[in-house]
Amino acid sequence: MFMPATQSFSYEAVNALKLDAIEAKYAWIVEPIYRASESVKRMPFYTYIANMTSPQDFKPVATQLYFHSATFPKVMGLMLGLTPLSQNYMMPFYAKHAFGEADHHQMLLRWMVKHELLQDAADINGVITAVETNACVNLAYQLAAEQDRDKWLVTINSGIERCSNDFFKMVAPKMHELGVGDVYFDLHVEADEHHSIMGLEFLEACDPESPRGKQLIAKALEGVALWADMLHAWIGLDYHPRFNLDGSLSTGSRV
Repeated sequence: MFMPATQSFSYEAVNALKLDAIEAKYAWIVEPIYRASESVKRMPFYTYIANMTSPQDFKPVATQLYFHSATFPKVMGLMLGLTPLSQNYMMPFYAKHAFGEADHHQMLLRWMVKHELLQDAADINGVITAVETNACVNLAYQLAAEQDRDKWLVTINSGIERCSNDFFKMVAPKMHELGVGDVYFDLHVEADEHHSIMGLEFLEACDPESPRGKQLIAKALEGVALWADMLHAWIGLDYHPRFNLDGSLSTGSRV
């Protein structure tokens, strides 16, 4: 069941000046994503994480996270495999992302068995994935099938990876606080910070007030919304935030 983890892979350091320059250049998409993701950080899921007193409290999250973690590299591989010849320059970007994520689910599974969230690794096969887990993953499949590079970059690499970075920045230190810290959680703080901004360098110039610009913003915020749906489903809450194009919480949200 377990394969050796590939821990030799590392992400290039994100230069702070370069990061600031990218954020400024693409503020039209970065600002709504950041505003929405900050809203998510104030939602009940993060209160739940803060109040955990045992790794067992994380079991309903970890068992669902496993399937998200195991499926995402496959979707990235699909994005790579379907890359049109005209965009071959994107192949190293997709490949590095997929390779960096490929064995993370195994690391999480090993952690779950070690700390007795599961009695045996095979027990993970009996878990039923939540509708919201599938919805978040299926959004990535949709984007890979469409081969719309810019939608992929703003939704996966910027929107969802930004939320993932927030998630692991909260969870990683909490696991150390509980005495069960692990490289799986620590690694994602670095990895998802890298992914959440660097892909924007490949975006084509776009007027945010144009139909195309609004479509890209809306798709990125759809990713944030589905991520938030998923997190709350993992702890048994029917919680569904939705966002306006400026990233503010919509009055139509079910929260």
